[in-house]
Amino acid sequence: MFDIGGAEVLIVFLLMYAVAALALYWIIRLGVRHGTLDAYRIDRGDQRIARMKDADARPQP
Repeated sequence: MFDIGGAEVLIVFLLMYAVAALALYWIIRLGVRHGTLDAYRIDRGDQRIARMKDADARPQP
């Protein structure tokens, strides 16, 4: 069917694995980025709530 040698087969498989590894890297990278952005957003919300509770708990002069 195809008359290719061992070196060509090796190159094709290495390229396929490289593309698959790159795709997996980007999927993991996007997931981590999404998670850190969510954590920052939740943290900012928690800090805002804590400031509001602290302001309510202080005695008014």
